[in-house]
Amino acid sequence: PAWVTSAGSLGSFSGGDNIGTITLTATDSTGMTLQSGSLPGGITLTSGAGSSTLTGTESGATADTTYSFTIRATDAEGQTADRAFTLTFNFGANNSGQFN
Repeated sequence: PAWVTSAGSLGSFSGGDNIGTITLTATDSTGMTLQSGSLPGGITLTSGAGSSTLTGTESGATADTTYSFTIRATDAEGQTADRAFTLTFNFGANNSGQFN
């Protein structure tokens, strides 16, 4: 498989936010799996042919956290391609009107 989605940051969100749907795409992929690292609590990877999605609402972190993980795309011949990504969650008073 050949990755279409660029490696690196998939976005920065406020802690406890819903990330919506983030689509990861690799040509000729029959499925994707979490190869290493960990997804944020509450975020799930749904594998599909050609593309997979990350969805959910972050839970578990209480301080600024960047999650680093590697997703493996596999094709029908069993060949694989890995790609590293990050998701960042921020907490605090920045533009939120909160005081700590």
